[in-house]
Amino acid sequence: MKSRTAILGGGFGGLATATELRRLLGAGHEIVVVDRRETYYMGLRKLWVLVGRASLAEGERPLARLSGRGIRFVRAEITRIEPPARRVATDAGSFEAEYLVVSLGAEPRADRVPGLSGHPRAFNLYDPESVQAAARRLASFEGGRVVVAIAGLPYKCPPAPYEAAMLVDDGFRERALRERVDLTFTTLQPMLLPNAGPAGARWMGDELTRRGIAWHANKKLTRIEADRLVYEDGELPFDLALVTPPHVCPQVVRDSGLTDDGEWVKVDPHTLTTAQPGVFAIGDATNIPLANRLALPKAGIFAEAHGRRVAHAIAADLLGGPPAALFDGRGACFLEMGGGQAAMVEGEFYAEPEPAVRILGASPEYLEEKRRFETERLARWFEGREH
Repeated sequence: MKSRTAILGGGFGGLATATELRRLLGAGHEIVVVDRRETYYMGLRKLWVLVGRASLAEGERPLARLSGRGIRFVRAEITRIEPPARRVATDAGSFEAEYLVVSLGAEPRADRVPGLSGHPRAFNLYDPESVQAAARRLASFEGGRVVVAIAGLPYKCPPAPYEAAMLVDDGFRERALRERVDLTFTTLQPMLLPNAGPAGARWMGDELTRRGIAWHANKKLTRIEADRLVYEDGELPFDLALVTPPHVCPQVVRDSGLTDDGEWVKVDPHTLTTAQPGVFAIGDATNIPLANRLALPKAGIFAEAHGRRVAHAIAADLLGGPPAALFDGRGACFLEMGGGQAAMVEGEFYAEPEPAVRILGASPEYLEEKRRFETERLARWFEGREH
């Protein structure tokens, strides 16, 4: 009888786990990926859509292609997770497994920003339909007040709102409209890009200022009205707003008991194991505290590293090999800046007494690396057949 790993979620972490596990194990082990979506695309693509430089469709891949890699894909809504039994209930049936990997991500909640949902000129930067609507509005924008606002915590991909501001700035410059646009960036956080530390915050502030983008930290957005953003300490009128809402752990995960009555799944920071034997949690659904009291950023690069580590741990357990290497908190991501350039943010996030983070760039080479980052992973996860 085959053993089985059930992977909940077909995003960065789930795909990395499934494909690496398939590479490590033979056909005697069944790998099942469950996701309610039909297709996968990388979140970074939404920023290119926002400024009219790409479409979502170009980066989409059907999750059914996983079958060509020897991985069973089940499109279904997960209705219940039972960690002690390693059982999952879905609207397409139930699954039991020897190993369970929870990789269901974090969900952006526009409803937690009063006035955002359905607003004709304020858009959720993390919703694909909203981003496409914002792109249409930006394409016809001829001048006025644009605000990019981080309205809630935590959120996925810490650099993304900053990238959005700089790419919008770049787009207006290309159209010779920049002098007709008042562009402002606000965040409720005490400083810009806090995961990059004080030096990174100063660097980010200098980059925004150099582009003529006004910025304000410690600016808590309380609601959005017809033509103004209302903060705890004042108001900002706007003609177009790009808003980052708070993200939450999916309800089905919170109901499973894995969050231990908290907001996110608690895991061992090095092994990604939960309190339940044979159950792992990876990526954005987890909360991993750091020495500076912040949390490991919710970013695809970490979800991928988590998934690969978990795949090696499962393979070692099944094959009796040496223990899998521990996840060490190292990671890097790209920060696109417009003008055909990107920077690189890299860090040792488990370092003490503070994470050691530095920003490299900007250069055209890093932007090209960012593009290859997507291309190479789509090929790794979806192209070819099981060997």
